[in-house]
Amino acid sequence: MRKENTTQILLLTIFVIFSYVYFKLPQAIPQVDKIYITITTFFFSIFTGFFVSQQMSRYSKIRSVISNFDGRMSGIYRASENISKDVMDSIGKIISKHYKKMMKEGEWNYHLTHKSNTMASIHTILEEKVGDAKVEGLRAQALGKVLNNLSDCEVSRKSMVMLYQERIPAFQWFIITFFILVLILVVSAIPSQGLILESILKSAFCVSILSVASILYHLDNLHLFEDFIGENSAQDVLDLIKGKK
Repeated sequence: MRKENTTQILLLTIFVIFSYVYFKLPQAIPQVDKIYITITTFFFSIFTGFFVSQQMSRYSKIRSVISNFDGRMSGIYRASENISKDVMDSIGKIISKHYKKMMKEGEWNYHLTHKSNTMASIHTILEEKVGDAKVEGLRAQALGKVLNNLSDCEVSRKSMVMLYQERIPAFQWFIITFFILVLILVVSAIPSQGLILESILKSAFCVSILSVASILYHLDNLHLFEDFIGENSAQDVLDLIKGKK
């Protein structure tokens, strides 16, 4: 939410500055045919529409994979209770450490870009606390559930690694930036000195273009609805281990 508020304040500031500049300053750019606005807007809409659709699909997939991963982690903790209190406490500490580090750094992908031994540590705990001991009934089912969830977590982790790589390439950002500059220059060529409505409309048009670029940037960096994607899901897992849920 902090990033979202900062973006909104920045866009509002740009709107006010542009409105003032268009109203006060004389036209410095020769007026061009309005057909250029139509053509540039058309191509800008096509490119950004494609990129936004692509990144929104990626964003939704990552949210789904993260929620699945977090759900498996919650399942591991809950199932470990039926193995033994000692195992549950040990696994709870490992999972808490995993999410606390992620929350502290504010990076959903922290354990993808840094060395992580979360799942290896859980396997080690099971080996130490259970090992070759004979388990039956509910304990055996719980142990199987924990191992199955660990396996599914590995699959989810690989999916997150692949989706993380699907960011907008530098060349595509160059195309978007190029169209933004062309549109702003063409709009700036429209006379508006001393005209309040025209100045406001020109400024609003420029800010709307920058808003699209801002949305695309936040989608690319996965900061659309939270400070970082999966923040609320991660906090839910921590609350579960703390006994708040």
